[in-house]
Amino acid sequence: MQLLNSALARLSEDYLGGISVDRVVTVVGVLLSYVLAHAFQRIPARMAAAKHIFSIVSTIFLFGPVQEQYTGLIHMAVGSAAIYGLIRWIKSAYMPYIVFLVAMLHMSYSHIQRQIHERSTGAVVMDYTGAQMVFVIKVTSLAFCVYDGRPNVVHPHMSAYQRKNAISRVPGVLEYLGYVFFFAGFSVGPAFELATYRKMIALDDTRARRQLPRRAYRKLLEGAFWMVIYVAYSNVYTYQAMTKPQFYAHRSLLSSALYMCTTGLVVRSAYYTAWKMGEGACILAGLGFDGYDAHGAVQWMDIANVHVRGVELGSSLRQLIDSWNVGTNTWLRHHVYLRISRTPADGARASSTRATVLTFLVSAWWHGFYPGYYLTFVLIALAANAARILRRNLHAIAALPADNHASALRRCVKCAYDVAGWILSKYTLDFAAAPFMVLSLQPSMQLWRDNYFVVPLAVLGIFIAFNVLGAGRFIRSLVGQPQPAPGKKTGKRLKK
Repeated sequence: MQLLNSALARLSEDYLGGISVDRVVTVVGVLLSYVLAHAFQRIPARMAAAKHIFSIVSTIFLFGPVQEQYTGLIHMAVGSAAIYGLIRWIKSAYMPYIVFLVAMLHMSYSHIQRQIHERSTGAVVMDYTGAQMVFVIKVTSLAFCVYDGRPNVVHPHMSAYQRKNAISRVPGVLEYLGYVFFFAGFSVGPAFELATYRKMIALDDTRARRQLPRRAYRKLLEGAFWMVIYVAYSNVYTYQAMTKPQFYAHRSLLSSALYMCTTGLVVRSAYYTAWKMGEGACILAGLGFDGYDAHGAVQWMDIANVHVRGVELGSSLRQLIDSWNVGTNTWLRHHVYLRISRTPADGARASSTRATVLTFLVSAWWHGFYPGYYLTFVLIALAANAARILRRNLHAIAALPADNHASALRRCVKCAYDVAGWILSKYTLDFAAAPFMVLSLQPSMQLWRDNYFVVPLAVLGIFIAFNVLGAGRFIRSLVGQPQPAPGKKTGKRLKK
């Protein structure tokens, strides 16, 4: 809709601080999803086919005429047809892995085409690759769930999540397309399993439907709040400004750190805006319905792209990471990591090194091929490992007794420990995320160098102190803790 885009361009220029039109159009598409979700939930559960068709047609309208991503629609239509054929006709145990490879290679082509276009035009734009990333999570998850549900295959090491979402039969074409092209979460997520989609389609409870608007519009208001933050400060706080040497002319390291952390919050607010609004649209359509508890009360599963409180207030880097892009983390854990790291029959935990490395590589591949992505992922992986070492060795100093009867001094130490963990985790996250937003290699390295490589050097120092110099033994002797047995590493699960 050229007329709509022209109007939104004027709106952005006059009232939204010149935010790129593609971002504004994406938000408009999500807001229109709320209108469509009201209509969707009024279709009776017995008319499942009508719900599937409504979802498909709505996505074509929102992603086509509204967002003008016709090329993306063609890519995902062709991709969905090819992948459905693979899921239905390949009977071997390699089926989900073939689907995974085909979907990822197809998305890789789109990522490369986007980077070529951006390099030739010099403009970073939001195109259909964001929706295709959600698409890849859905179709690869479906392939694994179909495989898990095959009656002639024994799966002794399935997790509870995998058992819950296993599917005994390949879905029909209409249901498959309704799931893959579900309108409310198509562009910005969240991604979810087919079993979750089926529960939404079958929702026929007036009491449950009455709860939807309150839960959905709370998410919309939360997204609107973060949109105000982004509109107000996105031109004031940018990582691009920190790539210029003059930025540091009259700034101390502390001043730069404060600016970087504020920039990180502002940048994340753009994601919070789209993700929270997208969550609300999905909830309004009925997504997340999870049956009833023992007392007959309606149960809802967590349909989330992000847990903002965990990202902004988490006291550990692991908590921050787990709270960000929740759907992707779930996919990586249950359909990548746990597929690689199998528990042996004797119950001992297999080595997770290979699984961790491969999972990291899949995450990087899924995001694209900008050098900045890989700088971010490598540093986050190393920093998370370093944070795990610190917490394993320092937690005993600050931990409260099991009976919670602690002196005032002990409680002050615990509070200081949590605050320090929050500050260090936030700075580490914002420092590591800078290349993810800058994208290019040279400006990213320039930004890190102008901030004295604080986080990489700190990570290196932790590895040397605890893995080479034995700082962990010194700390344990200082607080009176027993030393680990020779040849055993603390924090590792011992073989039974």
